Amino acid sequence: MRYLLSCVLASVILLGLTACGSSTADPSTDTVVQGDETAEAQESIEESQGEQTQAASDSAPLVLYFSRVGNTDFPVDVDAVSSASIIQTEDGIVGNAQLIAQWMAEENGGVLAEIQTAEKYPVDYTETTDFAKEEQNQNARPSLAATLEGIDSYSDVYLVFPNWWADLPMALYSFFDAYDLTGKTLYVSVTHGGSGFSRTLSTIQDLEPGVQVVEGLSIRDSDVPGAEDTVRQWARENH
Repeated sequence: MRYLLSCVLASVILLGLTACGSSTADPSTDTVVQGDETAEAQESIEESQGEQTQAASDSAPLVLYFSRVGNTDFPVDVDAVSSASIIQTEDGIVGNAQLIAQWMAEENGGVLAEIQTAEKYPVDYTETTDFAKEEQNQNARPSLAATLEGIDSYSDVYLVFPNWWADLPMALYSFFDAYDLTGKTLYVSVTHGGSGFSRTLSTIQDLEPGVQVVEGLSIRDSDVPGAEDTVRQWARENH
């Protein structure tokens, strides 16, 4: 299995998932310049970095995903065979939506980013679905664990998530409440247990009326491990 390129790309375009309340140290340089040349050199560096960042975001899409892995504190010895929505790989467990997003990012040169909630979901799948149903019944807006920086610079956004109870996971309602994607093209793909997209596309369009929503892939959860070629081909054809 090919490894994702997102970490390298993220460092190039300066996209980060910054935890709430965190701080970033000032960058340093080994270049020594005397007098007025110092300010000129620093200005040149900043202009160059800005141009590189803009060029990268203009050409590279953002690939977002919401998955059980990353939103659940799974034990090291979790049984990926009996646990729904997770897959064992040579690098450890990955979620269905996570794996699809990784394949997409590798094919379209996208920057990978995860939507995470502050509160983790249960390890047991049935307990997770019950928890998700209760969130839906309460029309909850789970707090997100991190702020997504730089999203305004992307014109194309790919979004992958599981269909929970014929709709979006409520964490995605929180995401759409937090970010205005007006003017962007949003490519939406889902994993599901047999219900396909259900009402997820219309829900997103209602939440983001200024977005062009494109129907992407609908992949049954049990079919995800064998869907790599399909996902990669779709990503190439839709970028």
